[in-house]
Amino acid sequence: MSRKAIVVAGLSAIALAASGCGGDSHSGGELSAAFKKDFSTAPWIHHITGVKKMSSEHPNSLEVTTDLHKASDTLTGAICEAGFQFADDHELGDGIEAVVIIGPDGEEGGCA
Repeated sequence: MSRKAIVVAGLSAIALAASGCGGDSHSGGELSAAFKKDFSTAPWIHHITGVKKMSSEHPNSLEVTTDLHKASDTLTGAICEAGFQFADDHELGDGIEAVVIIGPDGEEGGCA
């Protein structure tokens, strides 16, 4: 292997580690797919547009984005409960203190 290839490989590994995309982390796409699979029979599942863990804006939280402009308290409660269950089932729960529900306009709701 050339010296240049070794340097590029090393820098790529450093960038990957710094971005938090290690081998055991979950991408937003993987989490969204798993969440939709786990709750495929829930009457609200078609409103879920994404799921991701702990962004810089919401540390120790699971963010669930939806297409709902104004969710009812019942619907928000059901999605929050599912979020905590999902975090526990997928071993994301140690640091999850809140489920943040984000609407298409960026309005936030959720539970802790």
